[in-house]
Amino acid sequence: MEWTIGELAERAAAALTPTAQLNGRVRDMPNERLIRWYATIGLLDPPSARRGRVAMYGRRHLLQLIAVKRRQADGRTIAEIQAELAGATDQALESIARVPEPPAEKAALRTARPRFWAEPPAAPAAPTVTPEPGPAAPKPAAPRPAPSRPAPPGQPPPRPATPPPHEPPHPPPAAIVHGVRLATGVTLLLDGGGRAPSPDDLTEITAASEALLSVLRHHDLAPPEGKKLP
Repeated sequence: MEWTIGELAERAAAALTPTAQLNGRVRDMPNERLIRWYATIGLLDPPSARRGRVAMYGRRHLLQLIAVKRRQADGRTIAEIQAELAGATDQALESIARVPEPPAEKAALRTARPRFWAEPPAAPAAPTVTPEPGPAAPKPAAPRPAPSRPAPPGQPPPRPATPPPHEPPHPPPAAIVHGVRLATGVTLLLDGGGRAPSPDDLTEITAASEALLSVLRHHDLAPPEGKKLP
């Protein structure tokens, strides 16, 4: 159980008001300023937790605050109270503070305790009956093919249609290639499908190939002139 500093002051004042017999020197009831001063001089522990910027206090802080006021009512000085309550256990603080338990908390404690001996036993749970599986539904029959009609008398029954056999493509006709020997190791192929070169064509082709043969021999792509291949 945690309270803010204002709630702590209210609880301490409510506990001290009915029973406290304060003397002339102790006339003030606990307030927020007094609680902060007690924490500064060590009569109160630091806050037990924080919710954002709000400091929270617990029951030990309440016991410390009321015990200080009880001792002040007895005529003790602050120095004497500091010497007595420094590091006091919760049990020692309880005996000095004598904080009365609020009626609401007593009722909550009484209602929170389970009275298992006064409650009737729970009725046993009804057994769960699992229905037996019935016969499986029959699967729908596959559709039957329509009966074929008989052929008229005197006619043979129709044959089932078969796909035509796959015929390989016809190879292209062979092309005629004409070769003209320009020099040893160099042959000119004419694969245009035209006519065979005539003697006049060969003479002109030979004369025109001298420049090509010179380039081929320069790049070692044809044997030198007059040299035969092995």
